[in-house]
Amino acid sequence: MKTTPALFLLSLLLGVRVLGIAPDEPLAQLQFTWVDPADPAVATIRQAGEKTIQLVGGRLISEVNQVLAAKGAEEAIDVLHLKTLSLPASAPGQPVIIAVKRTSLRIRNLVNAPDSADLAALMSIEKELMDGNNPPKVLVQHVAASGLIPAEWRVYRPIGVVSACLVCHGPADSLLPSVKAKLARLYPADHALNYATYDWRGVIRVSIVAAAVAPGKKTQP
Repeated sequence: MKTTPALFLLSLLLGVRVLGIAPDEPLAQLQFTWVDPADPAVATIRQAGEKTIQLVGGRLISEVNQVLAAKGAEEAIDVLHLKTLSLPASAPGQPVIIAVKRTSLRIRNLVNAPDSADLAALMSIEKELMDGNNPPKVLVQHVAASGLIPAEWRVYRPIGVVSACLVCHGPADSLLPSVKAKLARLYPADHALNYATYDWRGVIRVSIVAAAVAPGKKTQP
């Protein structure tokens, strides 16, 4: 499998587990289409997604690194386990960020399990890696509305493993006993272990809807 440092936005962003999905936990089936990230028509969507990934990722990495330095790996698990990702505010006329998600083919927390559109993105990246290619830096999807759920755009970025990640995601037999015990308690079906530096870890996904409307204005029917 070919890997590249261009992927790696620190695996500490992920608190995730997936083809740890049990057979009786069906994936949410969504209708979606792939969109060329280079298409000028989606430039604003892509930029909003990538900017959000950088902001959220950078903030989370900083917090985890501070805890690692001050208190150690066991406390760093709590930062990820309890973390609620705050969404950036959207200015009028700009895309609205409605969700930020971390997911993987090897998830740790079932909350982060992929739906069918996420899984397609993950499998697309895995195929590129298995074929010996560098994966795309970004993937873009448009997901159709379903029932009361509105349509959305999705921007995905692959992330990978650096050495700091291995304190919680490295070989199971090399983890500190306190870390192993805490992971076993919080994530009894954990699949996010036995990584090596520069392995592909998963993706960060940003969900986006149409531009925000200025106060007092209405959208066209």
